[in-house]
Amino acid sequence: MNGRSRRNFLGGLAAAGVGSFLGGKPSGAQPAAIPRRIDVHHHFTPPAYLEFLKAHNQAGGRVGGGRGGGLNRAVAGWKLDEDLEDMDRSGTATAILSITTPGFLFGETNEVRKVSRECNDYAAKLRSDHAGRFGLFAAIPAADPPGALGEIEYALDTLKADGIGLYSSYGDFWLGDARMAPIHEELNRRKAVVYVHPIEANCCRNIVKDVADTVVEYGADTTRTIASLIFSGSATRYPDINWIFSHAGGMMPFVIERFVAGTETEIVPGVVTRGQGNIPPRNVPKGVLYELRKMYYDTAQATNPVAMGALRKVVPVSQILYGTDYWYRSAAETARGLVSNKVFNEAEMRAIDRGNAERILPRYRA
Repeated sequence: MNGRSRRNFLGGLAAAGVGSFLGGKPSGAQPAAIPRRIDVHHHFTPPAYLEFLKAHNQAGGRVGGGRGGGLNRAVAGWKLDEDLEDMDRSGTATAILSITTPGFLFGETNEVRKVSRECNDYAAKLRSDHAGRFGLFAAIPAADPPGALGEIEYALDTLKADGIGLYSSYGDFWLGDARMAPIHEELNRRKAVVYVHPIEANCCRNIVKDVADTVVEYGADTTRTIASLIFSGSATRYPDINWIFSHAGGMMPFVIERFVAGTETEIVPGVVTRGQGNIPPRNVPKGVLYELRKMYYDTAQATNPVAMGALRKVVPVSQILYGTDYWYRSAAETARGLVSNKVFNEAEMRAIDRGNAERILPRYRA
């Protein structure tokens, strides 16, 4: 069986939900269930995006952070066949595609609108050509609200995208900023799923010599934007947006005492935690913990027992989604980490692998 035939065979099994080992099991044995995972943190590189980055000298940098320098192999090296093979090897039924960093924080307005549209059209074609294997969190020019609203309409109404992809910050503002209000209003009206990927803000790019921004800044910027949404009151004003945050919510679980400032909260049942400081956040009538527990968090690059253990103590398992960060990490690595960390039982793993995503992405319900 050649590579393509093998991939089609495995993909057909995953799509049909057939449980079986590919060998080594007696015919009368109970088959093992194929996970049929939905990967909500999965990157791809449309040709238009790569050309856009090259045109602005932004396709380079150290793999894993930083800008400038040689071509970043993790951006330039994405290949469809390799992607499908990785999915097949580890039981990923569907990958929801999104654009990775550095995104669209440069370029002329119409140019950014054009490349966003071309990226979304490319993903829609992949979804059409490989039925059931790919979805789309559509790219939008969020720093350009009129362009963003136009692309939201096109992506959700014409392309039937699964949701919208945003970055944690846009130069010098985060997602709770008033400049995002028109976009949030539309996304809330549509009860949209919004996937958020971290990026370096203007304040904090390359600020520590020899330390890639991905080491600290990605987790920090995810945490900043979660705080921005909650403390600004945006999460309360737009309650129907289904937020998904990358990498287990960044540093949020580890600074939870600062999030619940001025309150005494049972983050863990039976244990009262006194929030750092004495001024509770304004505009959050149901409390910070309520808002945090409505949001979703993916497992990408965070499947170790420390991160997963901390996240599970802050939010219920129902809010944790399977994500790999492909191509930076493989599906096999992610699946292995989730099993070996021993944080979740089998039923919880089924929810993380697929069930939780089905709740907010209904087209993938079995």
